[in-house]
Amino acid sequence: MTRSSSPKAAPGPSSQPIRLPNSPPSPRPMSRASLYSAYSFYQLDDGSQTPSPSSPNFQQLNTPGGNAVQLPSPNPPSRTSPSPTQPTQSVPTPDEYLFLGIQHHEANRLTESAMCFERAATLDGGCGVGMLMWGLSLRHAWGTAKDEKAAFRWLRRAAEAAVGDLESARNGVDQKAVKSELVLAIYEVGQCFFHGWGVAQDKKMAVSYFQVAARLGDSDAQQELGYCLANGKGCKKNLKEAAKWYRAAVAQGASTVGLAWIYKSKYL
Repeated sequence: MTRSSSPKAAPGPSSQPIRLPNSPPSPRPMSRASLYSAYSFYQLDDGSQTPSPSSPNFQQLNTPGGNAVQLPSPNPPSRTSPSPTQPTQSVPTPDEYLFLGIQHHEANRLTESAMCFERAATLDGGCGVGMLMWGLSLRHAWGTAKDEKAAFRWLRRAAEAAVGDLESARNGVDQKAVKSELVLAIYEVGQCFFHGWGVAQDKKMAVSYFQVAARLGDSDAQQELGYCLANGKGCKKNLKEAAKWYRAAVAQGASTVGLAWIYKSKYL
C-alpha cells in the first residue's frame, strides 16, 4: 500500500534510507489502518484476543530496503457490533394529561383538551381533577359531544375522589391543594342537582352540596347558598343566615351589587 504523502525512493538497487513524515497521516476510509482501528480495541465475539503479528490474520510485506512489515489481513474476523439500547418511552400519567389538557383549553384547542381530560380521568384510575374537567367538558360540550348524564357521573366521581384525597391530607398531603379540588367538585355536583343537569332536579340536595363547599371556603358556593336561603330554594327561607353567607363571599371579592341589605343591623 502506498501513501501519496510518502516521498518516492531514488531508482536503483542501493536506495537511500526511507524518510518518514513528521506526523502520521490521517487514516483514509476503508484503509487497512482504519479497518483495524475499527475493531482492535474490543474483544472478539469468539473470545479470542486481538490478532498479533504472528497470527494468520496478518500478512507480511517487505519494504524496498528489505525490512519486513506486518499488516493486518484485509478480511479481519467478523464481529457483531453491540446494538444501541433503545430508549424506553414513558407513558404520561393522569396528572400530566391533565396539565396538557389545561394548556390546550387555555389555547382554545377544545378537541385536544377534551381528549387529554378524558385520559386524565380514565388512565390508571384517573385523578380527581381530571374527572372534574372531563365532566365539565361533557356538560358544556367543550371539544366533545354534550352528555349531561355522563357529565354528572364524572363530576360525582370527582367529588368522591376528592373526599378521599382530603382524608389523606392528614398524612402530609398539601391540604390547600386537595381542598381546592374538593370544593370545586362538590360545588359542581350541587349545580347539577340545582339545575337538573344530567340528574333529576333536587334543590334540597343541591343546598346540601352548596353548604359543604361554602363551609370549605368556596365563594361561589357561599353566594349560591346565600341565594337559596334568601329565596327559600331547597330550604327554609332565612335572611339572616343568607346575609352571613353573602358577607362571607364578599369578603373574598364577590360583588356587593344588590346586597346592601346584608349589612343592616337586623341581619348581622
